[in-house]
Amino acid sequence: MTDQQPTPSSPPGNWRDERREERWRRREERWGGNGAWVGGTILIVLGVLLLANNLGYFLPRNWWAVFLLIPAAGSFASAWSMYQRNGKTVTAGVRGAVVGGMILVLLTILFFIDFDWGKYWPVILILLGVAALGGNAWRR
Repeated sequence: MTDQQPTPSSPPGNWRDERREERWRRREERWGGNGAWVGGTILIVLGVLLLANNLGYFLPRNWWAVFLLIPAAGSFASAWSMYQRNGKTVTAGVRGAVVGGMILVLLTILFFIDFDWGKYWPVILILLGVAALGGNAWRR
């Protein structure tokens, strides 16, 4: 018998570099290799809106609500990524991301049509209650 203790094996090479490369590989898979298109698209949309305003075209009073569509698009992209990663099955995370994106799109539409929040704000409480009660039914 020997008195030697097994030594923990360390990963070959520099594990930090390998982990960093793995993160970049996953990021490229998720965003198609380059996330700069998101920032570029935002700048283009903002520029078009401001140019239209300067040229006298009609813009809704709440034109800034367009920016709510940015996290909505991110939410839908996240849902699609989770759907693909989970073997094309709809999980609770996928449903949550889709519902979150739909809420942001609905809020954008309501801001554009100058929805009267003063009268109908209790509807938000009702919908949250329905979602809380329906959450258990969706899990089954």
